[in-house]
Amino acid sequence: MKACRHRLPGYRATFVGVGALYALLAASILAQGPSRAMARYQVPSAILASPHYADAITWVYVHMLVLGLVLAVFGHLSEPGRLRVWMARLLLGAHVAYTTLDFRASALPFGTGLYKGPGALAPAVIGLVVTALLAHLCLCPQSLGERATTVGPQ
Repeated sequence: MKACRHRLPGYRATFVGVGALYALLAASILAQGPSRAMARYQVPSAILASPHYADAITWVYVHMLVLGLVLAVFGHLSEPGRLRVWMARLLLGAHVAYTTLDFRASALPFGTGLYKGPGALAPAVIGLVVTALLAHLCLCPQSLGERATTVGPQ
């Protein structure tokens, strides 16, 4: 197998960088108050005022914060091996689903328009970049700190 010839980040940089990004984004939204932060996406005020919505959106951002911290710790502490291969695969699958949901809810012509306003495409674009970085980890064994032969099923 040919060596990857690019300057994309490897496993550690991807996981720590994405983890830090997710943790910082979630912490900033939690600090503002999730319902208040979601107002910029033109969520109707009746929904923003609902305690059920406030509880659900708070859970989403606490979950995002925890996921970000877990990714950063995995990226920093894990050594090359099967765990890296399977974590990259697992996170790629999850991020394909997350990115699909972000585009589905976007104001693009094929989206539902659930979220509008300035920055409403930001979650989908971030999701697309993260998905591409994770796909790179899955397709380029050297990015995992592995030899090419270790990426297959084990």
